[in-house]
Amino acid sequence: MLEGKIAEIRKAFAPSAALVLAVYSLYRVISFSSYTTNFATFAEPLGYVSNGQFMIGAGVGNVGACLVVLVLCARRWLKPFGTNATAALAVTAVVYVVNALFPEKLFDVLSAGGLGVIWGVVVTVLSLSCAELLVPGKSPVAPIVQLAVSAFLMPFIITGFDLFPRPWGSLVYAGACVLVAVLIAWGRRIQKPGPCPQRPLATLRKTLRESAIPILAASSFELVVGLVNTYASLNRDSFVIADNAPVWGPAICSALVILFVFFTSRAPRQGIVYNVVFPGVIAVFLLLPFFGDRLSAPLSTVIYSAYSFTMMLSLYCVVIACRRSNDSCYGIMAIYGMSRRLFLMAGLALGWYFGNLTEGGTFVRVTIVCVVSVYILGMVVGLRSIVASRRRQPQPEPVVVVERVTERVTETFEQSMERRVDELTERYQLSPRERDVLVGLAQGHTAAAIAESLHLSTSTAQGYIKSLYVKLGVNKKQQVIDLFKS
Repeated sequence: MLEGKIAEIRKAFAPSAALVLAVYSLYRVISFSSYTTNFATFAEPLGYVSNGQFMIGAGVGNVGACLVVLVLCARRWLKPFGTNATAALAVTAVVYVVNALFPEKLFDVLSAGGLGVIWGVVVTVLSLSCAELLVPGKSPVAPIVQLAVSAFLMPFIITGFDLFPRPWGSLVYAGACVLVAVLIAWGRRIQKPGPCPQRPLATLRKTLRESAIPILAASSFELVVGLVNTYASLNRDSFVIADNAPVWGPAICSALVILFVFFTSRAPRQGIVYNVVFPGVIAVFLLLPFFGDRLSAPLSTVIYSAYSFTMMLSLYCVVIACRRSNDSCYGIMAIYGMSRRLFLMAGLALGWYFGNLTEGGTFVRVTIVCVVSVYILGMVVGLRSIVASRRRQPQPEPVVVVERVTERVTETFEQSMERRVDELTERYQLSPRERDVLVGLAQGHTAAAIAESLHLSTSTAQGYIKSLYVKLGVNKKQQVIDLFKS
């Protein structure tokens, strides 16, 4: 039983799964540590919340880089694997080396705002490069396992890096930047780039429709995080997030995801994520302002776990949306990053405003309730629009000729077939290629015919057919046809 589950999870990984885990774990470590300590310039784990210059610079760098990426994608100038992560990592490594050798001179050359701009641009480029490595793979289980294990490794890597004295610690982070650059370059050679969308804007709109709710969830959480942290920092309030919560929160939530995948051998269903997980973990934030010092520290760890949970699942949903629409990850990831940063900046501004009011405690509690309510309302409206669009049927025309009736019957049948394919794909967590093979088998085609239509070799098509049989629980083509018609 145990060996079977381990084998099933192992099959879900792409050939470069270990490489992806290493790259994404180190990327998270470099990003988080650079952010919370302003490239090791500040010793306080949460010192960034009171450094307005760095936060403004980070927002400018992140939003500006995302806008550039969107323009390049719209003009089809940015191809898959087209970002230069090496240059971004080299800049980060240089900042760490300068800080290690001349810590007192760093701010003479770059202000806190300048460091923030560098961080915003670097993280944008790195997030795009790392997301590209997550997209490939035959099973939707692979990306969520890669994200979860990477998040689980992050606190242990940070703990190990923090054992080094400060000057040497900065050099260790610089070495990590070099290592990530090498690993990303290696991964791009292993994984072949996918095709560039023929109509990038139309494809991006399709991807955005599917991933709008995850982006809204992540952005709403960023707003509340910025609001609570800034307000608590200004007022030294009891519900300030504990120093260790941002480190161990990802470990807790990723352990839950790993256990879920291990015992179910499947990725979380998007319907459950949208209707249960996102509202549930966001609602946890409502608890924080209403508890005192006694429960503040442990509760803040739970809340940051909920935050990490939302970020992980929202990124997973965005990656899966890119895969289903055969879209490059650049455009949608730029929108994802820009939305999160803008909402975080809004939260910081609200936190600063409420923190300077006499009755700030009351205002911040009301604002958190409003933010969560607006998010849940937006999620409900989004879900209703998605369901309505799927159920919408073409209205019959009052007067039609025989040829027109025949045309509409054919169209309705194709729509019905498309819906059935989508249902089976969602139920059995089929990959895009397995979905294509399912359509061929449902039409009664042989393996050779399917291979020819999909431009594959016959042996490759037979491999996809075997994989599809395992997921559907059948062993011959007629059973697939019967399942499709049932």
